[in-house]
Amino acid sequence: MPFTDASTVLLGKLATYLPDEEDSGAAEIVPGYVHGAVRRFEIGGRLTLTPEVLWFAAHPINYAPGTRFGIPVEEIVRLDDVSSGLRRKVRVIMRSGMAPTFLMWGIPRFIEAVERARAAL
Repeated sequence: MPFTDASTVLLGKLATYLPDEEDSGAAEIVPGYVHGAVRRFEIGGRLTLTPEVLWFAAHPINYAPGTRFGIPVEEIVRLDDVSSGLRRKVRVIMRSGMAPTFLMWGIPRFIEAVERARAAL
């Protein structure tokens, strides 16, 4: 399902993918990513929640502009608010053990929307 299908969008949020976080899965997602190659590697983009998939698409002006990936909602085990200080972060724990982390505002609303999508499956 294309993530641009507006008829199925449950929630859209600006977000920053944090590939340097533990268990982020970045080596499998971001072309050419090497942990620690730059001081802090962050990829700004947009999260789009559909009934079956949580999509991330990087903005065109980024270190990794072509970065796009989807997390099947059925593969999400839980979502953790791992914010610290002013940095509001949410970690998406998957069955595979991967745990991509995103920087964003409105985490409680985001978690609630994903949980509703999970419950609807």
